[in-house]
Amino acid sequence: MEPSDVALMARIQADDEEAFAEFVARYQRRFYRLAYGYLHEHEESLDAVQESFIKIYRARASWEPRANPFTWAYRIVANHCIDLLRKRRGDTYSIDDTEEGETRDIHDTAAVDPLAAQVEREEADRIREAIKLLPARQREIIVLRHYEGLSLQEIAEAQECALGTVKSSLHRALANLKEILEGRGRAIRDSV
Repeated sequence: MEPSDVALMARIQADDEEAFAEFVARYQRRFYRLAYGYLHEHEESLDAVQESFIKIYRARASWEPRANPFTWAYRIVANHCIDLLRKRRGDTYSIDDTEEGETRDIHDTAAVDPLAAQVEREEADRIREAIKLLPARQREIIVLRHYEGLSLQEIAEAQECALGTVKSSLHRALANLKEILEGRGRAIRDSV
């Protein structure tokens, strides 16, 4: 049975290298998707994740047991990627949910109905493109909630904001996304 994130983090704080290796194995793919969402470049995203894990290990003493280890580490990765983007091109950044051409949450319908699978892929691509038109904060909250499966409380912890802020931002994001998908909206950049 896998140890909980909290138990794993307690072992990491006690300098248990095996526990840290398990933490890395548990979250490296999710953190890569997060980094790629910001950086949009494979090698740079891999480097960012590696550098972030070093930062996580160095900051392990600052983690407190009341904090969710994933959201605590997530914030370190996100902040590192934002810093890299600021160095690269200023204060703007974006997040995307998948690599180019990759789709997620597509059911295995290809064997049953290839046409239905193609329609699903096209709709997933359309939604992904519409998400790109949302303001950065709304885009990130949509990705965390609907692609990463975080609870609203976990998103609030990761975003370092109140739960009510997450709820209202998610509500606005979904309303904006609906308008974009229905063709009534346009890019709603930089408004939260």
